Amino acid sequence: MEETDVTATFSIVDVINDIFSKLFSSVDNGIYEILDKITFIDTNIIEKDSFIKLFGEDSKSGILLVCNSLILGIFLFYIANYLFSHITYSKVQPPYAFIFKAIVFIAIMNSSFWICEQIINIVSLISGSIREIGKSLFGEEISFVNFITKINDKIYVSKEEMLDVTSFDGIIKTFTTFGFMNLIFTYSLRYIMIQVFVLLFPFAVLCGIYDKTAWIFKSVVKTFVSLLLEQVLIALILVLAFSFSLSSSSDLSKVLYIGIIYSLMKANMYMYMVFGGITTSITNNIGINANRGGA
Repeated sequence: MEETDVTATFSIVDVINDIFSKLFSSVDNGIYEILDKITFIDTNIIEKDSFIKLFGEDSKSGILLVCNSLILGIFLFYIANYLFSHITYSKVQPPYAFIFKAIVFIAIMNSSFWICEQIINIVSLISGSIREIGKSLFGEEISFVNFITKINDKIYVSKEEMLDVTSFDGIIKTFTTFGFMNLIFTYSLRYIMIQVFVLLFPFAVLCGIYDKTAWIFKSVVKTFVSLLLEQVLIALILVLAFSFSLSSSSDLSKVLYIGIIYSLMKANMYMYMVFGGITTSITNNIGINANRGGA
């Protein structure tokens, strides 16, 4: 009877190992190339025809048309506020300062697509340069695809042998696989939010005209740049990861591997803590730091 129970237990373990092995293989074959595409973004993210039409090809279409229509409302609001200030004796932005800022910010608003494009391009060049430096130093392309290939080749001894999920290697592999799946959700959310903030950029620029709403402009710009700079931090972490000498016989290598994955999972939170703005981590509530004093 005991022998039957032991056999049944081993059979269950084998089934579990087989299921997880197939899951790990499926993830390894399909997830990391997507992860590279949604993490290291360039100007292609906003240069799609549908996105350009939505944003506005000129001041008479798309979101730019809406923003240009709001200009009259902003002027009327300022005039009304300025007139009432003489009754309430409240402090209001001087007319000459308002007009000067209006001219500057309206020009920026109508050029906001080009400005966002250049900001994205600059950050892309910086992250790309870091990856190229890593490639020249270590002779390998710095990417998630190559990273997981390197880990699988150097940490896991045999690809033919079924991985035991109850072993130390199995626990590490389970953690890292689900960790990378977490990154897919986190970085895909970041990908979408960057596009959203590009669409919000013209509205934010309009808010910069008036002193009492200028904090909105500052918050949106800070958040937009923070989301973009995240890929610079990710590039640095990956370059550092490729500098490690990993070995299948070293438990330290495996622990460092966990540390790398965990730091990649927390990269967005680190940027949020340094620059503020928005966090796209799926383990935390999404929130915008709208503290006017810190904007």
